[in-house]
Amino acid sequence: MQVAPFITFWSAHGGVGRTLAVLGVGRVLAARGLRVLLVDADLEAPGLSRLAGGDGDGLVEWMAAGVPEAAAVAGCCATIAGTLRVLRAGRLDAAYWDRLDAWPQGERAAALHELRRRIEAAEIADVVLVDGPAGLSRAAERVVRALADRVVVLTALNQQQVAGTAELLRRCRAAELPARVVYGPLPLGEDELTAAREEAAREAFADEAIALSGPIPQHPRLALHEQASERGPVHAAHVALARELLVDAGFEARAILRGVEAAIEAQAWARALALLRVAIVVEPTGASLGSLFPRLREHTAPAAASDPLFALLAEALPVDSPRLASFATALHSAGNPLARGFYEKFLADAPDHADMLGNFAAFLSDVCGEHDLAETYYEQALAAAPDDADHRGNFANFLALVRGDRARADACYQATIAAAPDDAHHLGNYANFRVAAFADVAGAEALYRRALAADPEDANLLGNFARLLFADGRGAEGRELLARALALSEAGSPLRCELCFYALAHAPEVVSDALAQLREMLTSGVRSPGWELAANVARARQDGHAEPELLATLARVIADEAPLAALDAFVAWVRPGA
Repeated sequence: MQVAPFITFWSAHGGVGRTLAVLGVGRVLAARGLRVLLVDADLEAPGLSRLAGGDGDGLVEWMAAGVPEAAAVAGCCATIAGTLRVLRAGRLDAAYWDRLDAWPQGERAAALHELRRRIEAAEIADVVLVDGPAGLSRAAERVVRALADRVVVLTALNQQQVAGTAELLRRCRAAELPARVVYGPLPLGEDELTAAREEAAREAFADEAIALSGPIPQHPRLALHEQASERGPVHAAHVALARELLVDAGFEARAILRGVEAAIEAQAWARALALLRVAIVVEPTGASLGSLFPRLREHTAPAAASDPLFALLAEALPVDSPRLASFATALHSAGNPLARGFYEKFLADAPDHADMLGNFAAFLSDVCGEHDLAETYYEQALAAAPDDADHRGNFANFLALVRGDRARADACYQATIAAAPDDAHHLGNYANFRVAAFADVAGAEALYRRALAADPEDANLLGNFARLLFADGRGAEGRELLARALALSEAGSPLRCELCFYALAHAPEVVSDALAQLREMLTSGVRSPGWELAANVARARQDGHAEPELLATLARVIADEAPLAALDAFVAWVRPGA
């Protein structure tokens, strides 16, 4: 983040909403995560100090005692809320004016210059907003010059205000202070007169190279209560002004996003979040935010530190951003519930996108456990792409594994195979289902053979078919398939865990250290939740296995149906080789 800019609000006359604008813009920026310091430099009429509430020493008292050292500046500031702090004009008791009078006018500018240097050295703010004094006096001008990098001039549109504002702009130009004019508050109605006065103001300011903003509308209740709005048109005007001021001060979206990326790399999540909020203020369309995806994809697992960043991105990315799908699927794969916001935003803009409907259905079922809603989205995916075998196959898996609806699942699998008769993945899933739901060994075997004809190097198919053959007492062919599956499987994977179990139960000569590998994998957390191994345990008992109870317990642990500690009852597990 760059050095904190000092932005001073000035006006030729009072009653133009200057102090409320300082407080409103400060609240907007602080709500986006910036550290904002408000300075009440309107010493003759310290309104900001009153609006901020509380009491305590301020500029007047500290100047009498000497400008505080940089290390002590933070302690001189009062917290309003969160990252929003205020440096008051002073303690507003009956003696305030005596203390102010005792501070010579000629010393004030130098003291304020020094105060500014120490605020900068303390590094306590990302933005400093100064409520400057009203008026055309040289004393007011000296305060502004001491505390401003940029000036925001508040004005109404009547002739007196416009004439005074034109003079302030000439002063700003002479001091080489960039200025922006904000006009308001405007009364309701009188639209023709308002338009005429706007044009007159533009003509009066035409000789000055200034930016013109506004209006900040008049809200009678806010004017009477003197409170910064948190909603409605006044708040919207403050949000717009906050963005303009950040851009004026040199905050550029892509540069800020590079800072976000650096913070992500360092896993400085609070800083990344604060910078992202700034980027959203500067570029409210969110058009550049998708560029963060490559940096974030390694951090998609649920985490208290990084999740607020994803939550904010789900709100801020534009509805037509192609990155919505990327974020949704990456978070889904990591089991992060925040994928939901990205799915919902994407589908609000593309409600008939079959792939995302199907993915969202799987997410709702697998991550959220909302099975009724998941079924609705599966059906919407099928309606959007009725001939898509993948969507139908996924729905079949859902009906089989989640709903336990054997009849509907079987019909859905059959329709899937009819749509994709040579798809090894779907053939294998249907084979698994026929074994689990109907103990249909012959039917499952035919499906496995069709699947392997289509993809003979699929390790999962080879392992699943080996399981069936071993359970059916056909060890010779089972061993051949097991060896092929092991050669293709990934070390430490759930599949390797299953294969080592088959070797331990039926073919120890294929994997001599099967129990040792199982111990390493299960201890590190590898599991195959719900995987049915009872038929293999039964066959091992029938074949006279030396440790059938160990096998039965291993089967439950692998399926995540028993704790790892259940294996401590077996000597072969606790003391290998004993």
